Amino acid sequence: MAIPRPQDCSSGKWIERLLAITKKWRRRDLSLHLGTEKTPLDACNISLSDIDAIRRTFGTTGPASHVYYQAIDHFIRSRVEPFQALLNNWMRGARAKVNAQEVPFTEVITWSQDTSDSKTRAAMAREVHSLCAFLTPFSYGSWKALFNVLEYELGYPGYMAFCEERRGISLTESSSYARNFLSETRETYRELISPWLGTVTGLSLEKASRFDAIYLLGLRYMDHLFPQGLTIEKIMKFFQRWGMDLLENPALHIHSEGMSGRQSYCIPVDIPGEVHVIIGPLRGWLDMESLFHELGHAMSFIYTDPKLPPEEKDFFQSEALSETFAFLFQRMCMSREFLEVVLGLSPGDAQTISRAHALKMLTLTRRYGAKLVIEVENFRLGRLKEGQDLYSEIMQKETGFYYDPKTYLFDLMPDFYSLDYFQAFIGSISLWRYLKETIGDNWFLEPKTSNILQNWWHNGNRLDLTGFLKDTLGLSWADCRPCSISALLPGT
Repeated sequence: MAIPRPQDCSSGKWIERLLAITKKWRRRDLSLHLGTEKTPLDACNISLSDIDAIRRTFGTTGPASHVYYQAIDHFIRSRVEPFQALLNNWMRGARAKVNAQEVPFTEVITWSQDTSDSKTRAAMAREVHSLCAFLTPFSYGSWKALFNVLEYELGYPGYMAFCEERRGISLTESSSYARNFLSETRETYRELISPWLGTVTGLSLEKASRFDAIYLLGLRYMDHLFPQGLTIEKIMKFFQRWGMDLLENPALHIHSEGMSGRQSYCIPVDIPGEVHVIIGPLRGWLDMESLFHELGHAMSFIYTDPKLPPEEKDFFQSEALSETFAFLFQRMCMSREFLEVVLGLSPGDAQTISRAHALKMLTLTRRYGAKLVIEVENFRLGRLKEGQDLYSEIMQKETGFYYDPKTYLFDLMPDFYSLDYFQAFIGSISLWRYLKETIGDNWFLEPKTSNILQNWWHNGNRLDLTGFLKDTLGLSWADCRPCSISALLPGT
């Protein structure tokens, strides 16, 4: 059912203008990630008077408000971008020196995924401590610029109040859900993570840092089991089983330059007509699951109904639904069934890989649940600068790994994206269950899977994740809480 638009003759012009600005920003993001020519910083020409007019036309609640918050996003970004650009420049120039090797600050995560020696990773942790201490004032300046725009230009009482209004939720309730989840899974998680870490690294959990967790979750030590000759083209052909020819789809653009394990992105420049996936070369499990993750995003965009208005496909205030499809695909490609049937691994190897990946997903779900708890508490109390001790305390309690307080601001995501990730991890379990119960264990091989997924994707971003689960699967968010550890470890 189409969402009724405000009966204002200017509404169409506002939407058209905001859509053009949105595409311009996305194309600029694409050029930045590809290292090509940059478009000017003046991509946004939304003024405060424009925002006031858009608010009167579309309101601040309900589906039509997506237009208003899209305008707000553009306004905020235009104000904060210079401060963020300054931080990015300093981060690009920062170098960690480990064993006579210089590692760019922006490549520390990739380096840690590839580095098997725990003493070398410990040396990197010390280097990052110093670099973060130096870079923190620049990061704080970017956040402070955001707070000033919200308070002094847009009139919001605080960052949390703005995010709650924009999402139409209570972040306190979301944090409470995360706390309950962490409590329910804490004991079993500890029983699983300790022997896994010990087997892979020889370290006890008490002596392990975040950088050891990065290595553990990177799965590079399992790349000797990765199928030789597997290419991105071969993976794309898999979807022909669903009647989808991604290799010939003009809307989908794959960029696989740069280093293996690089940060991957999906940028929908024009939904559904132009969607870009940026990944590194395919040489191991981390690269494959990153590709499937981004394809989950991309396919939900390119199969969106082009007839939907922009406020239902282009303007969305939460990424949780798209992330849910992304994590569903990520779980699928690393499941035991997929590894055996599609990639041809032996039952033993498939079980080894799938179990490790399932534990990885559990670890990440808890990580982002803990981050959500920390962010809600710190922003509630207005202690951005002073929140690093709580960050270190809770992250170590819930993940078992030591998190340096100095890294806090560099692990802090804007717009409470930690909530999107946390909800998406759990939401993907609900979709997995539905497909398994409806089609069977090997649902990924069946053509009928395509019909179900395309029906889901067809509706674009008309609903957020909680609305989608209720409307499509008849589930309330409370129904989605995993009732046992087996629900968190599908396919093992």
